[in-house]
Amino acid sequence: WLGFNGGGVTYWKDGKLQDFGAAQGISPNFSAVFVDRTQRVWVGTRDAGLFEFVAGRFQPVRYAPLLGRNILAIHQDRRGRLWVGTDAGLACWDEHDAVFNQQSGRAGNKHAAIADDAAGNLWFGTARDGLNRWRDGKFTAIHQTNGLPCENIASLCVDDEDVLWVGTGNGLGRLQGGHWTRFGTQDGLASDSIGYLIEDERAN
Repeated sequence: WLGFNGGGVTYWKDGKLQDFGAAQGISPNFSAVFVDRTQRVWVGTRDAGLFEFVAGRFQPVRYAPLLGRNILAIHQDRRGRLWVGTDAGLACWDEHDAVFNQQSGRAGNKHAAIADDAAGNLWFGTARDGLNRWRDGKFTAIHQTNGLPCENIASLCVDDEDVLWVGTGNGLGRLQGGHWTRFGTQDGLASDSIGYLIEDERAN
């Protein structure tokens, strides 16, 4: 599944493409696409809320008004909870339908990236206010003064060795054992602005 800003969402399989979105009467400005463990497909938009792919069509999610209309990130953690980051805060659905917002102790509302690790930490990257770690019901803010390359975070990825990678507007950050390393154009990157991160089946 591929989401495009201003271009809808596309399903690609066996070399064939199928487009969804504008033809179904919903916003073409897709900002996040996510397939959960039960193979449900979720799509966040920049101005029309959250949708789920049901019976060949994208349908608005019943609790979308709780999120606001601008969805920036979707993630399912290792416990099976679905997390949604928006420009108005952070939402989580589990058996209790819990919802978090800025009053929960985090810096910033615009959550652009979400990841979790084997140690039980949940990581939330914000658009302008750095990185937040959630552990045992408590949020801890991490900023440039703590070693983060930039306050503007676009993507997060926890790799097979439980290392956290952070894509920012000022290079790629790597956090392991409390130690930060930054990679930029001087290390071979094409740009210091990192948009998206993913680990493949070969651990690259």
